[in-house]
Amino acid sequence: MQRLPPASIASLPSAFFSFLLHGGVVVATLLSMPQSEPLPVMTQHYVPIELVEMSDETNLTEIAAAMEKADEEASLEEESKAAATPAPPPVEEDAISFDEPKDMPKQEPKKDPPKAAPAPTKSLSSELDDILAGIEKTPKPSKSNSSVAPASAADEAPRMSVGDRRRMTATIIDILVSQLKDNRCWADHSDMADAKRLRATFRIAFGRNGKFSMQPELMSPTRKPANDPPLNTFIVHAERALNMCNQIGWIVPEAYFRLPEPRTIDLEFLPKIGANQ
Repeated sequence: MQRLPPASIASLPSAFFSFLLHGGVVVATLLSMPQSEPLPVMTQHYVPIELVEMSDETNLTEIAAAMEKADEEASLEEESKAAATPAPPPVEEDAISFDEPKDMPKQEPKKDPPKAAPAPTKSLSSELDDILAGIEKTPKPSKSNSSVAPASAADEAPRMSVGDRRRMTATIIDILVSQLKDNRCWADHSDMADAKRLRATFRIAFGRNGKFSMQPELMSPTRKPANDPPLNTFIVHAERALNMCNQIGWIVPEAYFRLPEPRTIDLEFLPKIGANQ
């Protein structure tokens, strides 16, 4: 037996390309083939073994059709029975009363009000006697030419004279000046220029809470002089002293609230403490 000579190296590339070509044809053929559709699912009917009879021809199809027909007839009968039974009528809640009937109260016949007995008739003589008795009982008014009016509560109250008001006002001013000194609201300003002629008067009024009931009003001079710097500075110091003591709170004597309206006091400020105060 003669052996074939071994393949040469020059034939290997052609064999490789041939293999690739055949493989590409196989892959293209597989991709171009149509995909098979899945088989439809068939409903299977199970037939009891007792109904199966051995024969040359099968009759399982007829038995399955008969069983399906029987099932359809049974479902139709159930639907007809459900439709034949009527639904119970709705119960009207308003037509049923669960409360027991109550006995109506018996109405008693109305009684006529008792008639008043007729007043006894008086004779003419008895009526005259009653009139005379009433005249005798009435007091006789006292004869007087002068009529005196009743004294009012305001007239009975003691009136304050002008002298009493001045004396009481002076006492209240002394108490206020002492509070200006004790609370260090006002200091000695006698070292100011032209101190002898500097003075300022403020009108003040107090409330029950120990505070000013109105803003202090400059009375003398009537306004701050713009062309007099020393006096203007002095007035500013006096205003500052009043506001400082007002923040602390004044001790207002009870005699102040007994003064007649309006309860205003004119407080005069001088440079030197104790001079004419």
